[in-house]
Amino acid sequence: MIRHKIILVGLFVFFLNATVFASQEKQLFDTGVDHLKQQRYEAAIEVFTELIELNPDNPDAYKNRGVAYMKLSQYDSAIHDFEKTKQMMPDLKGLHSNLGVAWYYKGEYEKAIANYNSEIELSPGSHYAYFNRAICWAELKEYDKSLDDIAQTLTLVPDFYLAHCLKGDLYMDLENIEAARSAYEKAVEVDPEEAYAKAQLEKLGPAPEPRETVETDTPDPTEPKPPTGQALEPAEAAPPAEQIPEPTETPAPTEQTAEQAVTESTAGAPEEKIEEKKTPDPEFEIQTGAFQVRKNALDQLNKLHALDYDARILELTRANKVTWYLVRIGTFVDHDSAARAMAEFVEKTGMKAYVRPWNRF
Repeated sequence: MIRHKIILVGLFVFFLNATVFASQEKQLFDTGVDHLKQQRYEAAIEVFTELIELNPDNPDAYKNRGVAYMKLSQYDSAIHDFEKTKQMMPDLKGLHSNLGVAWYYKGEYEKAIANYNSEIELSPGSHYAYFNRAICWAELKEYDKSLDDIAQTLTLVPDFYLAHCLKGDLYMDLENIEAARSAYEKAVEVDPEEAYAKAQLEKLGPAPEPRETVETDTPDPTEPKPPTGQALEPAEAAPPAEQIPEPTETPAPTEQTAEQAVTESTAGAPEEKIEEKKTPDPEFEIQTGAFQVRKNALDQLNKLHALDYDARILELTRANKVTWYLVRIGTFVDHDSAARAMAEFVEKTGMKAYVRPWNRF
């Protein structure tokens, strides 16, 4: 089941309110903005870099170049430009949200949360800031805090489709199936054309029919009856005692079903069966890059192949219909072995890498 760890929406803001430019600066600025609108991000970076060379104290040039870097998944460069902008315009609305997005994609969820905290202080009515902070809390398995932020998001924008979907995913992680079903049903009510919530409901199947109960003269003291006309609300299931699945992108149970052990009958001995030992399914792999431009992913893939790494590109699409090209290496049955392999990879190549769930975001 594709999860909503990645529902980052509406935060790559085109900051079009510029100060008074000299004629050449204004022409460069307008050209850079046009490149952004047309998704020509490399060209936008070149133009805004030229503008910065003309006027190093122009915050609009830095923040727009930061947007272009974000679109190319060059998060370190984006953070640099956003921090430079913050030095000049510390109270600029939307800037901290952009920093939160960048830190999120680098896997630095606490830093992302700190920036969303700052954005909420500046813009307490920003439902996107609450929504994205909820995603970060979910990554840290702080489900109560995540649900609190989703509640605040829906208080601000009750018909926010993606927030209802994320709410459903969180309840799925908490194994509260009926609460998840209710959230997905609300999402479908909000936007019947969107596919995600409908697909989740199909995977859940029909709601269980209420059990028929035989009334007795003596009520069970452990199960008090509700007042007339009021139904008992279903209790929320507690997280399982085992490690809780990551709050996003967890495959549906049907996709997680392990292969059955293979058995064969021995010739001449029909009562005897030989069971082959099952190879454990992989649980983790190493991610070396995440790109929205496939060519960039292919460039890194070729680089890894040249270093004799058996790399692949995993193409996944988030619920907001943004496709990512994830460069991955290795398969591991536990996190510790993946972490050791990642450390060796980083030491050998000098490249950044992260341990990620196998075949998922």
